[in-house]
Amino acid sequence: MLRRCGLTTDQVLRVLPLLGLALLAATLLLNDLGKKYLWQDEANTAVLAVRFMSSGLPLAWDGVNFIGLDDFSMELTAPIDELTRDPGSAVTFYARRGDVRVDHSWKNHPLGQFLIAGVSMAVLGKTTWAARIPFALAGLLTVFLFYRLTLSCFADRVVALSATTMFVLNSYWILHARQCRYYPLSTLFLIATLIAYLRWQRGARFGPVAFVVVAHGWFQVDFGTFWPLMAVLAIDALITRRQTIRMVVGTGLTLLLSLVPFIWYYELWHRRGTPTDIWQNRFLANLFNLNEYVAPGFVVVAALVLLTVRWRSFARNERHIVLLSGGILLAMAVWIPLVAPQAFLRYSIIVAPMGSLLAAWLFARISPHRVVLLAATTVLVVTPWLSMPFRWLIPPDQTTQNSGGYFYRPELVRLLDEVFGHPYDINREVVDWLRQNTSPTDEILVNYEDAPLMFYLPNPIRGGIAAFRVEDDRVSPPEFLVLRPWVSFVHWPVFLREIQKYQWVQEPLGLAPAMWGNNPDPMGAMTLPTDQTVLVARRRH
Repeated sequence: MLRRCGLTTDQVLRVLPLLGLALLAATLLLNDLGKKYLWQDEANTAVLAVRFMSSGLPLAWDGVNFIGLDDFSMELTAPIDELTRDPGSAVTFYARRGDVRVDHSWKNHPLGQFLIAGVSMAVLGKTTWAARIPFALAGLLTVFLFYRLTLSCFADRVVALSATTMFVLNSYWILHARQCRYYPLSTLFLIATLIAYLRWQRGARFGPVAFVVVAHGWFQVDFGTFWPLMAVLAIDALITRRQTIRMVVGTGLTLLLSLVPFIWYYELWHRRGTPTDIWQNRFLANLFNLNEYVAPGFVVVAALVLLTVRWRSFARNERHIVLLSGGILLAMAVWIPLVAPQAFLRYSIIVAPMGSLLAAWLFARISPHRVVLLAATTVLVVTPWLSMPFRWLIPPDQTTQNSGGYFYRPELVRLLDEVFGHPYDINREVVDWLRQNTSPTDEILVNYEDAPLMFYLPNPIRGGIAAFRVEDDRVSPPEFLVLRPWVSFVHWPVFLREIQKYQWVQEPLGLAPAMWGNNPDPMGAMTLPTDQTVLVARRRH
């Protein structure tokens, strides 16, 4: 049989592990994608994508519903009461403050993810599955590109398989890659940009052109992560001097000039974000996420120490990619708390491949025995032991993001449940009930996770973190109320004032006390006290 296929036994033995890994990645990324409804952040992308395809712009305000920033701040330059009645005044205020453009289009994320999600839903239908599938496929492509990157740098199939296995079994990267959100696209372009950059530095034909094109694509899906990691590559290019200074500067200027129109369009000089905590706490929280879920600090330090001590014993390509990986992780450790209001894992999980690459290289170079590499890979995937040495850096109030566990990673259980099980979906319960019990013109007042209602229902939705139209007396009052009592980051006085105007009849839905919808971060697994859940009520006439 092998001879008929033109394959030798050795070739089959080389291909089978990669095929098995590809099958595992495809299963984890693609299985049952439509099972849980889109949660707030995903629905934000999906709603804007649908509007993008219909109007040519990702409109934050379409004349009916408003998509606002998930950025709660009582320090507004206008009284909140004035922003909750007239929609025109509110949208004008948010445009003047810099939340949206003057044409009401969304500017806080690049157009790339909206275009990709929009095309998918235009072709496959406006469904949960269609919204997520292009991102999951991008995640699958990322796995193959990452294997190619590690193989080209280390020239060792076993090390490449080890690194890719750790990457594929990073539970939180998989959970984020299954989202209708830019996360897998950013990781994909990170790896593609590294491949293009290394080819350029090695003198490949059309290397500068390929690098500029791929890097420009990365900016169009995630201009947040783009800047610090471009800085790492620029520093590397200037220090290593594999190309002339003239070539490096010329390529960099070409890339920058290609971005100028979009820097203007997204108004990047006018980005607004209100930190929810002091920088030190955001830094420690981000450091915790990096150590616990992206790249154990022990592994990063050990890899860099080993590289320094045995510098001349390693091939040039090895040294280069190890230094780049360490530089990327360091850049993210500093950048995220500088620019992000909160240090969510979603921001740092994008560089998860760099942690897997460093770990596989370290394990392989510590000992030539493959069994050591296999054992160390298993330990990193299954247990949090390699993260424990650096946990002492995190003060107690930051460890709430830790899902617990000392002998195994609890997130593996969550991953299996999300992919193969039947996890509870609070948004599906609420949306399906509203779909069956409301008329399209019924207004719904909701204090949080308003975007899923906008995606799945035709109704006018008022409220959200921006408290948009909560007290809009120009139209009929809200017919239905969807209230999450545990949410602290909304303008409660406004909501309470509107709710108290009317009498409400609570609907006996029997909802479980779920904190969020399909939130992929560690905090998404948090549970509520049994006496708290989403309240759904109908206005009494």
